[in-house]
Amino acid sequence: MIEINLARELQVSDVQRKSSNRRFGLIGVVLCVVMGVIAWEWTQVQQEKYANLLQEKDVQTQSLAKIQKTLDLLERYKEEKQRLGDAVEALHAQRIGKQLPMTVLDGVGRSVEGLEVWFDRVQIVDQVVELKGQSLVLKDIGKYIDALEDLHVMTALPVVEIFEKKDQESGSPFSFMIRFTLGRQVTT
Repeated sequence: MIEINLARELQVSDVQRKSSNRRFGLIGVVLCVVMGVIAWEWTQVQQEKYANLLQEKDVQTQSLAKIQKTLDLLERYKEEKQRLGDAVEALHAQRIGKQLPMTVLDGVGRSVEGLEVWFDRVQIVDQVVELKGQSLVLKDIGKYIDALEDLHVMTALPVVEIFEKKDQESGSPFSFMIRFTLGRQVTT
């Protein structure tokens, strides 16, 4: 009888085992090197992105600083404009305050033309105008008030007082007092 050992071929020799272990080890080393190179490349790309973002942040920070300076300048200009506007308004009010008595006196004088009205006193204090006078005809006092309104000397409702004649003679004049405020109504 002849015995053939077929199992021998099935058995892996130590040389073959070592060779396959080396292949697996080599494949593992290659995979690790490839993974290391890929990780290194990925890290480099991420570092470039980070550096670019830092540069963009610096550019944006500088731009923001310029914008902030511009906003500060605009705010100062706005404040200066407000101060100048207030100064111009004060000068305008002062000029009107100086012109107003002349305008009122001119209007008071023009309104008298053609009427039998004369004045004992004209007084302007703190925008309040007080006219005291006399008239021979009662209707002329009303015409005078209408004339003041027509010339826009008086823009608010006036306080008007007409005093009775002291003696009932037909030749004695009526005394009157007209008080008004420039731009608003006067209280008695």
